[in-house]
Amino acid sequence: MSITPEEAAYDDYMAELYEEHKKEAIEEFTGERLQSYYLDHKLLAKPAFDALTEARNLLSTNATAGLIFSAIAMEVGLKDTLLKPIVFGLVHAVSVATLITDLAVSHTGMDRYRELLIQILREHGGVDLNSFKRPDSNKPIWQEIREVQKQRNSILHRADTASSEDAILALHVASTIMVTLFPTVITKIGLHLHGGYRICGDWACKYKGTQIGKIIDGI
Repeated sequence: MSITPEEAAYDDYMAELYEEHKKEAIEEFTGERLQSYYLDHKLLAKPAFDALTEARNLLSTNATAGLIFSAIAMEVGLKDTLLKPIVFGLVHAVSVATLITDLAVSHTGMDRYRELLIQILREHGGVDLNSFKRPDSNKPIWQEIREVQKQRNSILHRADTASSEDAILALHVASTIMVTLFPTVITKIGLHLHGGYRICGDWACKYKGTQIGKIIDGI
């Protein structure tokens, strides 16, 4: 699909702006900013986990519905638990952070911003969306995310149905984001989780019920 001269000029302008600020953004971003965002939004992963639970419940009875809920969990998890915390560390504005995150995930013309976010996520969160592969897959997780998005779109816009294989793939991708990658980032920045999704920064609570916990309680 061709683009208009105005669209081309806008892309050129955004490319120049990106190159001008990319190095500064990476250098100034700190792990403390990322940690602070997560601690201010301790339940940010709950909606994605709820959608993932619904996807698991639907998988055996309705593959198409199961895929849709897996795609919801996948995209909400990707945006809200991995990418948006980084964007907030860069721009400090709710509306702008939401817009940039949505563009980075869904707009092909914004690949440059996606790469910036992925680079910061790799350096500060220990997760590389471009190279990470699930144990039973030979494709990078980002490629599988795109495949699930394409299948989801065909269901929503053309009333297609999903096969059980499609639904299982979507569920595995969503589960990987929420059960593997999200906890990896949380652990990398010195926090931990309760119940799989509630973020906690109290270093002592993970020792409750242990001998070390008893010692801490007695201090």
